[in-house]
Amino acid sequence: MKHRAVFLILFPLFVLVNPLFVLMADQELVLTEVLFEEIEPGIEPYQSRLLLGKKYLRLDDANDRGDFVLFDRQTHEIHSFNHEEQSHLVMKPLARQIVDFTIDFKVERQSLHDAPKVNGVSAVQYQYFADKQLCKMSVNVAGLLPEISRVLIDYEQAIVEQNKQTLSQIPDNVRSSCYMANNYLHASDYLKSGFPMFVSDDRGRQKKLLSFRQLNKPASIMKKPEGYSLYYPNSANLKAGSE
Repeated sequence: MKHRAVFLILFPLFVLVNPLFVLMADQELVLTEVLFEEIEPGIEPYQSRLLLGKKYLRLDDANDRGDFVLFDRQTHEIHSFNHEEQSHLVMKPLARQIVDFTIDFKVERQSLHDAPKVNGVSAVQYQYFADKQLCKMSVNVAGLLPEISRVLIDYEQAIVEQNKQTLSQIPDNVRSSCYMANNYLHASDYLKSGFPMFVSDDRGRQKKLLSFRQLNKPASIMKKPEGYSLYYPNSANLKAGSE
């Protein structure tokens, strides 16, 4: 009888702690993770990460608890979160604007037959020129991570439209042919010929693909923190938010 009494006392505790009975447990999402190494002049190399889910693309520094950006795949809204400042920057999708800047833009292509193949496909090197200046170089693999490439093109275009709001504030001496090609006129071209395994630009920045995989993550990693101060980068976003 003593043993049975102990069992009856322990059983309710088992119900409380067994995950099968915890109704508030965080659900998991199946995500695609892509890791990069990035190099910028004057600072140590660092890692960055993309996490792609059905609703959002998350961009961060490969830290689940760090600051991050969420790109809404349907609305094309961009949400940037800073935990230390408890700030939430919202960038609304903006209508495309014409940039009054003309360049002679060309792309040169070279197959890298001697390089290791990825999924049986040879990598291709692309060089992007504006007014005969080499502005960007990428090494792409056709058919690699096509869904992520499409979402990144949408994200890049959303960023371009945001940047156009402050283009008039950029000094004329900064608005070089390469600056305009890389940041406005042809910002996403390097994503249109397959996923890039390597990218470099005229400012010495490099981005190298390290790995990609599918994995499970708690659903909270794709949720917006609550209670953060809300900000908009400019008046165009306030107008877009009221429509």
